[in-house]
Amino acid sequence: MKLKYTMMITLIVTILFTGCNQNSTGPEGADYSASFEKVWNDVDSNYSYFIHKQIDWDDVKIRYEPLARSPATYDFFINDILKCMLGELHDLHVSIQDKDGHYIAPYTRDVFANYRFDSAFYSTYISGPVFTSDEYIACGSIHQTIGYVLIASWTSSSSGDVDEFLAMFDNEETRYENMTGLIIDVRPNGGGSDALAKKVASRFADGTKTYEYVKYRNGPGHDDFTALQALSFSPAGPWQYTGPVALLIGEKCMSSNESFILMMSTLDHVTTIGDTTGGSSGNPGEFSLEDGTTYRISRWI
Repeated sequence: MKLKYTMMITLIVTILFTGCNQNSTGPEGADYSASFEKVWNDVDSNYSYFIHKQIDWDDVKIRYEPLARSPATYDFFINDILKCMLGELHDLHVSIQDKDGHYIAPYTRDVFANYRFDSAFYSTYISGPVFTSDEYIACGSIHQTIGYVLIASWTSSSSGDVDEFLAMFDNEETRYENMTGLIIDVRPNGGGSDALAKKVASRFADGTKTYEYVKYRNGPGHDDFTALQALSFSPAGPWQYTGPVALLIGEKCMSSNESFILMMSTLDHVTTIGDTTGGSSGNPGEFSLEDGTTYRISRWI
């Protein structure tokens, strides 16, 4: 009777959770129970938002572990077990990269894009837009008196564009200084590197400012954290723009871009305009399985 009951529970759990990916090939093949255990333990020991989100991680294990104990294909393990289990965290900073290099997002959510960028936009409002090499940043002006800067990303791939922009910022110091104001538009920017964001924010700083406090998960308990650490930024570069700045923001602003917005918000000459930001920060660490699968887990609050 006990064996039949266990088989029935396994079958029910399988039916409930295979809906996460309709393209999976089904439970046949290798035993991934050890891999499942490692991922679950890595999350249990490192994830930072269990208490904040009131997540019962032990209950998650009870519901998904029966699938991992049954022989499965790699595709089934990744897309119908790990993806669904990590999706329970409801965290945009938790992700998987399978052994073939494919990025998998366990959790997504719809956000409103409060912008529209096309040729009509630039021809109607912006004079002489200049794009950096990879087009992550566009610079122009409105009526020759108000500067406009669109920054679409803080990812590492945009680092060259940030350097190009700062060189332009310095080489055209007189033009920027004579502007009656600047518009900085980060509405499509989903984040990337705090260091890149700080490089730009420091060109508007009028002193050292604390913009954020963080604490890192640092022990086996879900409530084990370091003390709060203050993060700050200071003026850098040959000069700073301290005239009026309008910072355009929206729901697609997340992660390091929210840090940039926090930096800029500490400055009296900066006004934020737009919509509430996305509300997603994690500073994830990367972990891996022996087969080359990697997964990223949020580590701070």
